[in-house]
Amino acid sequence: MAIAVCRSGENAAQALTLMIVYILTTVTVQAVGFLISRLVDYQFPTLGLMTFLVLYLGAFGIAWPIAVRIAEWAIRRSGHQIEKADARAI
Repeated sequence: MAIAVCRSGENAAQALTLMIVYILTTVTVQAVGFLISRLVDYQFPTLGLMTFLVLYLGAFGIAWPIAVRIAEWAIRRSGHQIEKADARAI
């Protein structure tokens, strides 16, 4: 019984690590996108808003694979094993 509790605690810790890394990565990618859109706005004022919106929304998709790799690296570095997807869920 204690093993199952510990196992679910590890899963929760790995999920929490991934969520925190994803939020930080998304904020960072959005900040870079904001700076790029400001540079575009300076040169071409009519394209500034469109550039911002594309980069802002694209940041959510781009940040996910980056966050997964960073979280996996952090979990492995801490000495834990990465939990794989449940085969029943596929």
